[in-house]
Amino acid sequence: MPKVKTTPSEVKTTSLHAFAAQLRAWRQQMGWTQVELGRKMGYSASLISGVESMDKPPTAEFAAACDKAFGTPGSSEEPGTPGTFMTFYELVAREAYPAFFAPVVPFEREAVRIHGWELGAIPGLLQTEEYARALIRSGRPNDSQDAIDRLVAARIQRQDILGGEHPPMVWYVIDEGVMRHVVGSRTTMAEQLDRVIEAADMPGTVIQVLPFAGDNHAGSDGPISVYEFADAPSVCYTECYSGGRIVEAPTEVAHLMTVINLIRASSLSPRESLELTRRIRSEVV
Repeated sequence: MPKVKTTPSEVKTTSLHAFAAQLRAWRQQMGWTQVELGRKMGYSASLISGVESMDKPPTAEFAAACDKAFGTPGSSEEPGTPGTFMTFYELVAREAYPAFFAPVVPFEREAVRIHGWELGAIPGLLQTEEYARALIRSGRPNDSQDAIDRLVAARIQRQDILGGEHPPMVWYVIDEGVMRHVVGSRTTMAEQLDRVIEAADMPGTVIQVLPFAGDNHAGSDGPISVYEFADAPSVCYTECYSGGRIVEAPTEVAHLMTVINLIRASSLSPRESLELTRRIRSEVV
């Protein structure tokens, strides 16, 4: 495998830098130009250049294409084992999220069903780019624009699983206050509500709204996500301000799934939820 020469000052480099350096090293080792590599991978030379210069973050699909083009260890000999670039991509992806959330990203990709309760914001898998940007910026007023752009790109990229060959079923309950609270601007919020309405009509997606007038509910302690897998026990994730907790104990996962079901029982039906969302949307602009 090509070696990337480093100096002591580069030891603490970012995963993004490491990915870019490996890409450049492998390409040069093969004697390919960016144009030639782009043709082999099915991407433009400008994208190859952007990833090598770290102006554009790699996606999971890009990393897999790199492994295929270069025939890296693990990309074909051992099914199920990530290749060199997919391994680096996992590090890049983890670096793009807060440490407490990074372990959750693989759960989303591997889950066959995702159940969620949200009382603070639209679920990340349903957020528009502008909504995500406004939401992230509001909590990070001192971050640079580049830092915000990376976080937004990482959040939007998570949504690729919904357009994959075998997307997970998603079932969200969203508090009415989330729908009515304007994030960013009225235009941003209108586009976000349009996205929720569109998602509600998609196969494999169930969205319920917990209305202000709903009965007492069990979700006041915070958001909950439960991930079900085809061949592994379910895992739960709960979150609070600047922190999160992964729950794996079967009895506690079962309890939190019961909490979600109790919230569903207090919520509007999917049809009524869609009607309310459309009504709120009509009031925005």
